[in-house]
Order: sequence, then structure tokens, then C-alpha cells
Amino acid sequence: AAAATAAASRHDTLRDVEKTLKKGFSACWTDRSGEPPAQSKRRATLYVVGQLMKIYFKLNLLKLAQPLIRPVEAAAKTGAARLDARGHFPQADLVLYRFFVGRLRMFEDAYEEAEAHLAYAFAHCDAASRNNKRAILEFLVAVRLRRGCLPKPRLLEKYSLEALGPLVHAVKAGDLRTFNSTLSENRRQFVTRGTFLLLEQASTLTYRTLFKKVYLLAGGGAQVRLSLLQRALKACGEDIEAGEVECVLANLIFKGYVKGYISHQKATLVLSKKDPFPTAAFRH
Repeated sequence: AAAATAAASRHDTLRDVEKTLKKGFSACWTDRSGEPPAQSKRRATLYVVGQLMKIYFKLNLLKLAQPLIRPVEAAAKTGAARLDARGHFPQADLVLYRFFVGRLRMFEDAYEEAEAHLAYAFAHCDAASRNNKRAILEFLVAVRLRRGCLPKPRLLEKYSLEALGPLVHAVKAGDLRTFNSTLSENRRQFVTRGTFLLLEQASTLTYRTLFKKVYLLAGGGAQVRLSLLQRALKACGEDIEAGEVECVLANLIFKGYVKGYISHQKATLVLSKKDPFPTAAFRH
């Protein structure tokens, strides 16, 4: 009961702070004093937005962030406000703003936008702010990993993101057992950080690499029996039916990670003669 009361009190306090900050946002954004950009109240806009975004993420009220972002993004498109290093906003505020917008776009499945915002935030974050760069990189790696962009191990080591190391290696090696066990062991951490579902999507690329290994071991011919793929999955701890193997393959073909088609009559994967497992699926 005491814990619930304390949580409710924190919630109410944050909502009170939010109301005050929203007034501050209106005062900053609508400033018409005519002062030079460096002295204008508008210069504080992104700082206020960043603090509000912190609150919305804590309270899980992400839908309230859009009314803040919309006018800023609209002004950026028309040139009325710049969202880069040459703009009117302090660099630290801009980095914080783009970090939170990147995270928001992640939850909206707008991954290209998310990556662009997070990449900017990471590149322009003060090198001395190691914890901030680590926080940004954690989300950036998750966004990039789902499309096969693998970070260098030394980058993960530099920012103490060792939990992501085995996942990255598993995706590259087609090691489904390690991939699944790492996700399971770190599930609570990844869920808390909001990266679990994104990281889970990288399993598609792990399947792709595993199946490519089977294809090469089978001689690299144009046809691979589904039973071979099923046995490979079983060896990795996934004892699934033939129909489920076809579902996995169909998804890989649909996403362009495998070029070919499934012959249901012959229970065979028929592969393209040219680049059947596109190397473009992986980027460094």
C-alpha cells in the first residue's frame, strides 16, 4: 500500500511539473520579442521539450509528445527553425531533443527516422558525456541491428554494452541458440530499456545466416531440402514442424533476405542462381 501511495504521489508530482513546463513551452515557442536568436526565449524551446519528453516516457504518455514535436518539425521544414549545429538552439538541447524523438519514432515503427535522429544525437553528443553517449548508442544499435548493420565489437566494449555483443555475434554467425539464450537472459534489461522487441526482430537475419550455412554445406546447389533446414533448426534448439520452417522461409523471401521460392510438392527451397542470400542484408 505504501509503495502504491508513493507511486501515485510521484505520478501526481510529475503531472504538476508537466503542466508548468507546458506553459514554459508556449511562452518560449511563441516569443515575438524581436530579440536576436541568442537572446530570444525561443532558444530555450528544445530544452523544455526535452524535459517534457522525459516525463512522458516515465509516465508512458508518449501520445502527448506529438503536439510538442509537430510545430518544431514544421518550422524546421520551412526553415523557420534549424535543427542542426548551425541553428539557433544550444547543441546539448538539440542532442537531447533528437534522442527522444528518435526513441519515439522507434515506438511508431518509423525506423529510418529513428535511426537518423539517434545517429545525429550520438555523433554530436559531447565526447565527455560518456553515459549519455552510451544511452544513445544502446538504442541506435538496436535500430540498426534489425536491418543488419552490425557494430564493431570494440564500440560495444568502449561503452560497456557487453550484453549486446553475443547478439551481434549470433546474428553474424547464424547462431540461433546463442541469440535466443542471450535475449532470454537479458529480457528484463531489454524490456526495461524498451529495446527488446527491436532486438527480437534481428532473429530474421539470424535465420538467414543459418540457412545460408546449410546451403553452403549442402554443396551450394540451386535446391535445398527443407528437411535439412529443419534439422539445422533442431540442432539450434528449435524443434519445429515442416510447416513452420516454410513460414520462416516465406518471411525471409518476402523481406528480400533470400532469393528464391518454396516448392511445396518437392519440400524444397529453390534458390536463385545469382546471389541467393543477398550480401546487402548485412552492413558494417
